[in-house]
Amino acid sequence: MSPLAPMLTRADLFDPVLVARLSRREIPGPPSPYPHRGLHRSARRGASLEFSEHTLYARGDDLRHLDWKFLAKTDRFLVKRYEDERLQRAVLLVDASRSMVYGAENGGLRSSKYHLAARLAAALAACLLRQGDAVGVHLAGGEEGVWLPPRSGSAQLGAVLEVLGGARPAGEAALGTACRGVGERLKRDAAVFVFSDFLDEGEERLEGARLLRARGLAPRVVHLLHAEEVDLPFENTTRFLDLEGPANLVLDPLPLRRAYREEISAFVRGLARQAEALGVPHAFLSGADDPAPALGRLLRRAQRPHRAARR
Repeated sequence: MSPLAPMLTRADLFDPVLVARLSRREIPGPPSPYPHRGLHRSARRGASLEFSEHTLYARGDDLRHLDWKFLAKTDRFLVKRYEDERLQRAVLLVDASRSMVYGAENGGLRSSKYHLAARLAAALAACLLRQGDAVGVHLAGGEEGVWLPPRSGSAQLGAVLEVLGGARPAGEAALGTACRGVGERLKRDAAVFVFSDFLDEGEERLEGARLLRARGLAPRVVHLLHAEEVDLPFENTTRFLDLEGPANLVLDPLPLRRAYREEISAFVRGLARQAEALGVPHAFLSGADDPAPALGRLLRRAQRPHRAARR
């Protein structure tokens, strides 16, 4: 089987309703000393010799970058764009560790935490690409350790969906190491959206976000849990398996439910406090939540320091 043969299809991942709801506002990029293009216009157009794509001519575009040959053949006004104009870049760092398969149906990944993370990442990718930004993907854990460099253009959405849909969650995420690797690949300002359950990261769960900030990047954290991990709804004696190790326990969940819910609530609040202390925009979602409001709040929080940095 091909490493990228889809475990999740495009229909599983691409949610046009969620994309439309998230697209109602601009998704802010990292604080940058430069002007931006597209929705974020740039004064640096044409600074690089690396061609990226054509866009339709719009008032204010530099006529030196009109594609005169294309105009002569087609009577259409297109402007050449270059990679250095892509001042807004984002990487979607998705936890593909074994714990993310929780909730999976029929031996696949549908309804799992990974499915939720990948669906949200795909929606953000579509919105970012639509507003002219460059988007990349890194899978933390998994069987392949896939890295898709940030690129713009409509074709990149297909590449993002292929990477997300072809993932085989396995092993541990090691988010600190993954964030360090992403930071070393990104040479300049970029936003990094981290999608994870943060269950296997010990006390330093946001160490990766701290490392990214130290490199001048802009991390945003999306904390995900399955609805059953939040509520422990089971009624009968149940065997609980550690998805990333050999441990298992047979327990009656009824006498444990209250203490468990308090513990998981403390875990969620603790991660939110850590993110706030680091100045990292954060959102929490369980599989039962409508993702649009939580992601909308995350993006509004991300916009506040962004605007402040541009004053």
